Amino acid sequence: MFYWICWLIAVPILLIIFPLRIIGKKYLKLTKKQATIFCANHQTNNDAIIYKARIAPTAKIMAKKSLFKNKLGGAILKKFGAYPVDRGANDISAVKTTLKILKANKKLLLFPEGTRIKNAESMDIKNGLVLFALKSDAWIVPSYFKKVTNAFVFNTLLIDKPFKFSQLDEFKDKKIDKELLDKASSYLQERFLRLKNIPIKAFKIEYKAYKKELKQIKKANKNK
Repeated sequence: MFYWICWLIAVPILLIIFPLRIIGKKYLKLTKKQATIFCANHQTNNDAIIYKARIAPTAKIMAKKSLFKNKLGGAILKKFGAYPVDRGANDISAVKTTLKILKANKKLLLFPEGTRIKNAESMDIKNGLVLFALKSDAWIVPSYFKKVTNAFVFNTLLIDKPFKFSQLDEFKDKKIDKELLDKASSYLQERFLRLKNIPIKAFKIEYKAYKKELKQIKKANKNK
């Protein structure tokens, strides 16, 4: 209850401070009530707050262990769905927590670069996210902030069509090893770079075509 009260208070404020147009939200219907990893480019600390408030309010977030050192700050973070990870070590506990979340068909918000990257052109996708997706067969939702998320700067968030690695022939029923993880990370990086480079107008045309296709499918099902 405490979380949702804070959420109801925070969202209107965020709408004013971080004006954001979101394109692609209907794609999220594909992942309803299923394990989902939301992921986006990460340039400022505002990204997680905005994304969680506007797109995935129930999503858990993996956050660096140092943020939980302060007892009060750590307690607040946990209330808002964050859990710690030790980035400098092989944090088995964080891995188990993440897989448990996904295997319970819940939502997760991760930034695949593992840290803030100011120059999106040099994106370096880490293997952690794709490992979780391959092991849990979770949906991945690539998203992209077209501008840096600074206060009072109008921005656009593109949400791409979700996918599962199990739907792609090059990953389906393959043994999870270093080579496959590198290949999966490269594929995800290509999806991000496409979002970075595609003009907003072109993305809107793609999305409009998808919505039209959805309407046709619904109409056909009604007529059966």
